[in-house]
Amino acid sequence: MDPERAPSRAEVYRYFVGLGFVNVGGPVAQITMLFQGIVERRRWLDRDRFLRIMSVCHVLPGPEALQLAIYVGYLTARIPGGIIAGVAFVLPGAVIITLLAWGYVAYGSLPAVNDALYILKPAVLGIIAAGLVKVGRGGLRDARLVAIALGAFILVRFAELDLIAIMALAAIANVASRRLVRIPAAIGVVPLLALTPSGWLDLAWVFLKTGLFSFGGAYGSIAFLQRGAVEEHGWLTTSQLLDGVALSVATPGPFMLFATFAGYLAAGVPGAIVATVAVFLPSFVLVLVFARWIEPALERPVVRDAIAGVTAAVVAVILSIALTLAPAAVTDPLTAVIAGAGAAAILIAKRDAALVAAVAMVGGIVFAVARAL
Repeated sequence: MDPERAPSRAEVYRYFVGLGFVNVGGPVAQITMLFQGIVERRRWLDRDRFLRIMSVCHVLPGPEALQLAIYVGYLTARIPGGIIAGVAFVLPGAVIITLLAWGYVAYGSLPAVNDALYILKPAVLGIIAAGLVKVGRGGLRDARLVAIALGAFILVRFAELDLIAIMALAAIANVASRRLVRIPAAIGVVPLLALTPSGWLDLAWVFLKTGLFSFGGAYGSIAFLQRGAVEEHGWLTTSQLLDGVALSVATPGPFMLFATFAGYLAAGVPGAIVATVAVFLPSFVLVLVFARWIEPALERPVVRDAIAGVTAAVVAVILSIALTLAPAAVTDPLTAVIAGAGAAAILIAKRDAALVAAVAMVGGIVFAVARAL
């Protein structure tokens, strides 16, 4: 960063607090806002430095736009700046989606609400499908990675192996295969310690694990919540998780705020707070503590190959979760058309996911009103 352009801490705080209320649109739109505000308008960082930081955040687990905000806050105002930037990026959206979750619990059984969600759910499935294609394009660069993704998909769907173990195996497989190293027969699934007490520790662990291992950003984290919050603990249903994803798309803040929604359904406002803190805490720690060493580490081929293997496994995980969510979203030909249109709008027409969600919300409201008349 050019010291002649270094902002004061007050400037950093004002910028990120203001950004927290308008950063809708998902990671692409949020990163564009950060680039325009920090590089083009305020010139706190030059373009090359911004892009290097973005590449680091892209390979970290968790929401990359949030991590980028924390990183920029750290560079401009050290650790206090990073903390303020990250909290400001998350907090407004977390409050909003908690209120939406309250309304969902209070009024979600009304016919009008169900009619609105009838339109919105398949649109969100289309958004997830588009995310799968985008991650797949970047992650499946050769036949070896495609084979790793296929193996990971089989383990997810049929062996029901722990997602963390699958990602670890994918990283080992890609590193070993690219170096023509024979994997010893004794190496199988690495035993992983799991925190399994009941109650609040259990709740915190599910969301902390989601934030710590969700490579692929929000799309990968859906799989962790489906496995932990839905299948293992039954805190919410698959349909309710999909509703939370739908509401989070157009909410300010990281797309992963559907974790806050899930936490509220599990344990009310305290559950929403625990879920929010747990799912985003790894991003703060990874950026503020380890980011300075991550940049040079990415220059090592073995690290890049390990990350590539994990990314291939993430493609398989996202595909699996999309197949799991599909029955709750696509219930007839109309919803199938809506899901396809949502994916096409993003992949072909290049529309933003937030716009697709907003159109679906309006369509859902119109449909609900028409059914009520």
